[in-house]
Amino acid sequence: MNFARNLAAVGAMALSALSFAGPASAEQKIVDVAYQLTTSPWIARLADGAFETETGYTINWHQFNTGAEIISAMASGSIDLSVLGSSPLAVASTAGLDIKLFWVLEDIASAEALYVRNDSGISSPQDLVGKRLAVPFASTSHYQLMYALKKWGVDEQVTVLNLDPNKAAAAWERKDIDGAFIWGAAMARLKRNGTPLVTAGQICEMGRCTFEGMAVSTEFARDNAEFMQQFTSVVDQANRDYRNNPAAWAIDSANIKLISDLFGADASTVTEDLSQYKYPSLKEQASCAWLGCGAEGGAAKTLRLTAEFLKSQGRIDKVLDDYSGFVADDYLAASR
Repeated sequence: MNFARNLAAVGAMALSALSFAGPASAEQKIVDVAYQLTTSPWIARLADGAFETETGYTINWHQFNTGAEIISAMASGSIDLSVLGSSPLAVASTAGLDIKLFWVLEDIASAEALYVRNDSGISSPQDLVGKRLAVPFASTSHYQLMYALKKWGVDEQVTVLNLDPNKAAAAWERKDIDGAFIWGAAMARLKRNGTPLVTAGQICEMGRCTFEGMAVSTEFARDNAEFMQQFTSVVDQANRDYRNNPAAWAIDSANIKLISDLFGADASTVTEDLSQYKYPSLKEQASCAWLGCGAEGGAAKTLRLTAEFLKSQGRIDKVLDDYSGFVADDYLAASR
């Protein structure tokens, strides 16, 4: 349950889809929203109809499998508001899609990590010299892994293999690799006889963050400002409830059941997935760490740095000087 990370098709799909249709009008009070199977507190409010109740809009919810699909749908005008990871957002922004990131849903935190085998002899970054690591290339994990290896000064002394999560887990079980930077069910297999050397959240603290956010068509947001504030308020309230009222998110709670039923997942998986992410507070959203401070803000810098990585991997052909034009904190007011 995570946002699409393998971006092999994202650039081509986004860059070929830049034909725009008009979004839903304010008078109709209809909005088309795209989401993915990422476990997050706001999903419980999607499931119980709270967004419709709070905003008074008819919301058409559309489930997608990848960020590439969502970029194409937004470019065609069939989606007004969507969930996108930082890598697809960097692709869409660089391609000139007229959208704004208006909320950071999740800091990936511990949901992705570099696990090393317990019998590999690796207990520190310097122990990686001469070892074999697996990661899906052109993914957020790849982006963070290569940064960490360079930061540690071992990037030219480690063999990095391009394996998707399931293949990486299989290679791990055959003892063909010493470690892997992956996520989800495959990462759970590594936990049986492995230890995390570094998590996505720790690499964020080192200087390279990844996140999942909500983006909106600039035209729709301009014409539906009150809806945007109300929608954002519902997301914020769900996050605050998750942080402050843990009993309401216990394994046997109504909130967990709502997400489990919607996603077709068992309650234990949902509760574990929820615990692996960090959900930025309203104050954090507005700060320089994320949506605030223009080009120097965390979100804008992450988009630029991610774009630089994607260009180095041949996924996009340019990098913008400034990505702050694709980031907005205008719609946080209703929750402040």
